[in-house]
Amino acid sequence: MNYLHVELPSLHLLWQREGCEDVVCSVIRTNYPKPSPLLVAAILRQVQGLEVQVIDMKIHNQETIIPYREFNFENGKIIASRMGMSFEKIEDQLKEADFLGLSINPTSWSNIALDFARFAKKVNPSLRIIIGGTEAIFRYDFYLKSGVIDFVIRGEGELVGPALITSLIHKQDYSGINGLAYIQNGQIVDTGITRNCDLDKEPLPAIDLLNGDIPLWNMPIEYFIDSDVKRPIMPLFITRGCNQSCDYCTTPRKYGRLRFKSLERLEKELQYFKSFGIESINIWDDSLSSLIKLGQRDLLIAYIRMIKAYGFPFEYAQGMVISDLWDKEKNEPDFVLISELYGHSTISGKFVGCYGHYTPVEFLQEENTTAINSKLLSFEKELEVIKAICRQDVKYLSFSCILGRATDGPNQVEFARKRLRRIKALVESFGVRILIAPYMYNIFPGTRLWTKEKDRLEYSIEEFPEMYQLNASPHGTNYFSPSELMQAKLDLEREFLGEERFKKWIQTGRYQW
Repeated sequence: MNYLHVELPSLHLLWQREGCEDVVCSVIRTNYPKPSPLLVAAILRQVQGLEVQVIDMKIHNQETIIPYREFNFENGKIIASRMGMSFEKIEDQLKEADFLGLSINPTSWSNIALDFARFAKKVNPSLRIIIGGTEAIFRYDFYLKSGVIDFVIRGEGELVGPALITSLIHKQDYSGINGLAYIQNGQIVDTGITRNCDLDKEPLPAIDLLNGDIPLWNMPIEYFIDSDVKRPIMPLFITRGCNQSCDYCTTPRKYGRLRFKSLERLEKELQYFKSFGIESINIWDDSLSSLIKLGQRDLLIAYIRMIKAYGFPFEYAQGMVISDLWDKEKNEPDFVLISELYGHSTISGKFVGCYGHYTPVEFLQEENTTAINSKLLSFEKELEVIKAICRQDVKYLSFSCILGRATDGPNQVEFARKRLRRIKALVESFGVRILIAPYMYNIFPGTRLWTKEKDRLEYSIEEFPEMYQLNASPHGTNYFSPSELMQAKLDLEREFLGEERFKKWIQTGRYQW
């Protein structure tokens, strides 16, 4: 039997207002290997008698932009389009498939996913459609009620997928499988969220199933890198889960407590990447430095040393918890740790080590940042950490500032602006290139905010899922309407990107250096 896993086309969201520039308000990230399809395919091809295929619709036909809906948004309108391969391009593969898998993350992809599922069922009515991903985990009932989704995997696919597919192939009972939601006799059956698989036992990503795409894996997450940082690029997860409890994040509820791979497993993965000609690494862990709180500081350093020993340049695409880079006993940056994490060298003419880092300073609009989130430092201490990172001669640093808390207004935005100016001046004084990318404090299913602040939403998730992402907003604040909040973000971007880079950003949805 045949399983087809599809990476859906990109969401291209265009905001139009009379007398204003058109703005692409969805981040377009295309030319990198997508972790979910690679892992799911690797997991499922262990099932006896199952042929597995993967198609990345984002990475191909990027010139194709197909509008699928538009809606009014305050003083303008939003045009939502699919960017990438058209559905019709893979009609033959859908006809041959017995099972179709989709990963839905984030919420803004919801309508694209359902439209594709409807198309797939029309092409192949006997197709069984299985979905997973953050969005599906927490809104499983919505998808099942659509009538086109057969199963939702809730949690970690390693613990659910093979058992489900095996049951379906052999026409066996699947009611005892944990981490599954489906409809039976007109009622939704939910067996909960599964977590805590052994990361050392998960299969290596199925890179061979996307061999033809490897030359296209040339775009880092946050950076346009110099020619001395080689491609292709591969994402790497060393940990899963999180011990933080940020109100706006789904990771703790989705994956539970922080777990990590052994050094032996990491080495096996790096050797595997080398065998496919992978040249650079994107470290995607949400909170790799949280290992320090588990008493694993030496292991963290050993991970990074091993990546360097295999000759890889790398970026921290999700950053480090900035407070973990502060030596509390000495009341100064942890210079030894920062040197290990961010240092680099040139070996046989090749750059090896850290070339870039995303720095989640987050709530710069608040005088006392630590009162908002304990993982942050005071602003002055954050500057000291940033200075220590810059001294390692990294190539790029990017910074977020999260806007959209109920208390955010013009004064808070201006306060954040002044702090961002200080960060920019500091980083540029070291000759390091900088990207400042404000994000929206959005209210997603699966977060604490969904429970605490859902009443702030002005655009419903069922009708306007495209607005539920980090560059648009379905809600305002006590001072801003949703469109005013988005405009405040644009005003910051215009200043810190500069006019030329800003125009490219709003025209393409791609970060510009």
